[in-house]
Amino acid sequence: MASHWKGGYRIVDPVNLERFYSQEDALSSMWITATEELSKESEAQLDVIKIILKKLPPREADFVELYFFKKIRQTVIAKMFNVSQPTICYRLNRAVLRIKYLLQLPEIEEGELEEAMKKVLSDPMDVKIMVGMVETTCQSEVAKNLNVSQGLVRHRFFRNVNRLSNVQGMEKYLKIFDLVVKNLNVMRDVYRAEWNEPVIHLVA
Repeated sequence: MASHWKGGYRIVDPVNLERFYSQEDALSSMWITATEELSKESEAQLDVIKIILKKLPPREADFVELYFFKKIRQTVIAKMFNVSQPTICYRLNRAVLRIKYLLQLPEIEEGELEEAMKKVLSDPMDVKIMVGMVETTCQSEVAKNLNVSQGLVRHRFFRNVNRLSNVQGMEKYLKIFDLVVKNLNVMRDVYRAEWNEPVIHLVA
């Protein structure tokens, strides 16, 4: 299993994280003293992970760091954040899926996708739909943000994908949209009532 060291913790390939989230004892293999140096390649990969964590809901990113990198048990994290252990387990699983999706996305500059779509799609609504689907992977979320029906979002999205498949130079963006189709709703942040409760930090 691929892994890299940083600041006393082993940074495990997110593709392999999913099999750990329900096996807390397995986390003993993720801890080590901060005496090993990272290669340049490992440093670069760690930077990518850090950027991705910033794209997750803040508490979800906290859970990933505490559980996978700092070897804190789910039950302890649940008490720290005043939520149930199943909530922690659920959020860790969602975080793994989000990270896997974000890791697979081709690298593009901020605003690049929107500008590329503007050159091909004449309707601003279509541009917003394509960009929104990449950001949220959720038809209902995009529909809500644009004040249109979910059916319209779905129709326009697949119609535009088909149109882009006939345009030269769109290969990179078509790969992105293909990933969206394979990961529908993975970036949607499901509302849970417990998350509005005050955070209680327990001090031993």
